[in-house]
Amino acid sequence: MNINIDNMSEDELLALNRRVITRLKLIQQHNTLNSMIKFEVGQRVSFDPDGRMRTGILTKFNPKTVVVLTDDGQSWRVSPQLIRHLIDSGNSGTNNKVITLRRLDKD
Repeated sequence: MNINIDNMSEDELLALNRRVITRLKLIQQHNTLNSMIKFEVGQRVSFDPDGRMRTGILTKFNPKTVVVLTDDGQSWRVSPQLIRHLIDSGNSGTNNKVITLRRLDKD
């Protein structure tokens, strides 16, 4: 499909731009959702944000990201396209779907 934009007015180009942006956002939402449905809250995952692999537990789904609580206690918002399933060695013998979080009281 070829669209000749050389003869379009500014208003027509702006309308076309809005349609293109809307379509791109829809495609991105679709890709994000397809990546998210492969995971469950409580599942062990890994990701590599800065050249260092981090592992943790997926704790929450957001519209564009997932929240991962890493093994060192940090909370990361990560694109679901960047996380991978983590297969435990089986040494723990526990179900990793339940985690205990402690509440920090504010003074």
